[in-house]
Amino acid sequence: MMMRDRDKQILAALERFKCLTRDQIAQMFFNHTKKPHTNANFVLKRLRRDGYITARTDRVFQQYVYFPNPPEIKKNSQKVDHYLLIAQIYIDMMKYDTVKQYDIEPIVDDFIPDAFARWKGSRWFIEAQNSLYTTKQLEQKLQKYLAWYESGEWRYTQFVNDMKPIFPHVLIVGKVNKKLDTSEYPFRVAQVESIDAFMKMIQKQIQVNGVRMRE
Repeated sequence: MMMRDRDKQILAALERFKCLTRDQIAQMFFNHTKKPHTNANFVLKRLRRDGYITARTDRVFQQYVYFPNPPEIKKNSQKVDHYLLIAQIYIDMMKYDTVKQYDIEPIVDDFIPDAFARWKGSRWFIEAQNSLYTTKQLEQKLQKYLAWYESGEWRYTQFVNDMKPIFPHVLIVGKVNKKLDTSEYPFRVAQVESIDAFMKMIQKQIQVNGVRMRE
C-alpha cells in the first residue's frame, strides 16, 4: 500500500525521537481531528501491521509506545522514558510557539545536552530529568556549561547567532528535588517541572518587570 504523507511524517518523528506514545503521536499529528486518539490508533495499527513500526505496551500510561522498525533503542531500555520526556518537552513547547529547531542530543564540546532548541526568540540547551537529581549532580552538569562558556569557544559554533552571539539559556525540565541557586551563573538557567510551569513563571516575570525572551 502506498504510504501517505502523514504516514511518512509519523515514521520520521519516530526515527527522530526514537520512540513516542500513542498520545504523543495523536498530539503531534491528529489534534486537528474530532477524535485524535481514535484516528491515531487506526493509522498506527495499519503501520504496525505493514511492518513499518513496532510497539510495546506501557504499563504506566496504559497505552502503546511506538518505535521505528527496526527500533534504534531496545524496547525495554531504561532510556525509553527519557526519550519520551524529550519528545513531550517539544510537544509542550509547540503549544506556545513554533519550535524553529529541535536537535536531539547534539554534541557540544565534550558534553551532550538532551536537546538544543530555537524557540520564542531565544536559543536553549534543554536537560530532561526523569529522576530526582541531587544538587551536586545538577551543579556538576552545569559546570560543563560554565567551562564551555568561559572558554569562549561557543561564540564560533552553530548554537549562537553569528550576528549577535549570546550564550543559549539552559532549561532543566522534569522532577525537582531542590531548586538550585542559579544567580551566580553568567548565563540564564531555569529549573522547572514542566514547560507549562515555565511559561507561567515567564508570564509572571513579564508582569513584574517586563522581562522578555529575545535571541
